[in-house]
Amino acid sequence: MKKAKFGKLKDTYRGKIFSIKQREVIFPDGFKETYEYCERAPSVSVLAFNEKNEILMIKERRHGYQKNVWFLPGGRVDQPGDTPRKAALREMAEEAGYTAKKIKLIHKKSPSNTLFWDIYIYYAVDLKFVGRQPERGEHIIDVKFVPFKKAVQMALDGTIENEFISYNIIRFDYMLKTKEFKQ
Repeated sequence: MKKAKFGKLKDTYRGKIFSIKQREVIFPDGFKETYEYCERAPSVSVLAFNEKNEILMIKERRHGYQKNVWFLPGGRVDQPGDTPRKAALREMAEEAGYTAKKIKLIHKKSPSNTLFWDIYIYYAVDLKFVGRQPERGEHIIDVKFVPFKKAVQMALDGTIENEFISYNIIRFDYMLKTKEFKQ
């Protein structure tokens, strides 16, 4: 069985957050097509819990939504020497003012075959307040601990509008119920 041939990826646009790449694909029947791909730095999101099993959430204004919306602490893995774990701890401190003694990778995913973007989801406990260290533009963030059961309901009923955040809360709830996640 013949396979498609993939040409070299070429940059067509490089921005601060996203880059656009193109490459030619030649199918077994000889048909040629140019495909486009979006690339961005890896990201992290953290499901952080206090001793009452409340999840650490933030509510902040996001330009794409034009209003304040619920999120988990998180951000890009884009600092010199960064690893996903370091970025997760840094983003928790910057956005919410907490660090964690225990942090564990829940899963890594890539959302699409045309979006080159690795996303790391972490679980964190044994939280300690260290004071917020906001980056520029992150000064107006509400930090709330929400009972996990309520957060699941917020994800299901659309109160949490970001599908990715909702998915990860619902998926983690499922992992706990099926004992797929081991602390």
